[in-house]
Amino acid sequence: MDLRVTSLILVLLALAEGDTGMVGAPGPRGTKGEQGAQGFTGKPGSPGAVGPPGIPGHNGAQGPKGSQGPSGPPGLKGHPGNPGPPGPAGLTAPMSAFSAVLTMAYPPAGNPIAFNQVLYNGEHHYDSHSGVFTCQIPGLYYFSYHIHVNGANALVALYRNEEPVLFTYDEYNKGFLDQMSGSAVLLLHAGDRVFVQVPDEESNGIFAADNVHCAFSGFLIAST
Repeated sequence: MDLRVTSLILVLLALAEGDTGMVGAPGPRGTKGEQGAQGFTGKPGSPGAVGPPGIPGHNGAQGPKGSQGPSGPPGLKGHPGNPGPPGPAGLTAPMSAFSAVLTMAYPPAGNPIAFNQVLYNGEHHYDSHSGVFTCQIPGLYYFSYHIHVNGANALVALYRNEEPVLFTYDEYNKGFLDQMSGSAVLLLHAGDRVFVQVPDEESNGIFAADNVHCAFSGFLIAST
């Protein structure tokens, strides 16, 4: 068809068209159609950017104490430590002791027997010239003596401050060298004197020689 004819027809049709009418009322709602088939799962999207850190929360309440776990294996032995400083010096216990022997027979009666040969007298509390021990440290003492007897009966006594505290007697057997001994524990005060003495000449069979010794000893047990 000729292009000019076509254009003319279109113009005529446009002129013949009336005004637009009013919009009609909506029609009734149609029924729901059936659900379509599930589509294919899409590919995972790209990870989003990391968001800013949130505000720290409050500290939670302390939980109950757990039970004690088993002991671990012992650790390695450490190196020895440095030596400590020296401790204070210990206290020295008081001491008083002596031991002496008699080498001469028949000492005079009525006087302390002078046991003249000193075996020990470190504190010098015994006088070998007078035969007297003088207490310098008050306390409990032990004394002992050993006497040989020959030629006559013998009576000796252990004295404290001129008073006898122990007697020993031997009835001599002719032809024999007898022996007798005695010992005692005495509580002494400073200045107390202790010695061995023959009370009288009637019983003075005390015998001693270079190789036959009588002995007198004493020592402090405990100070008071």
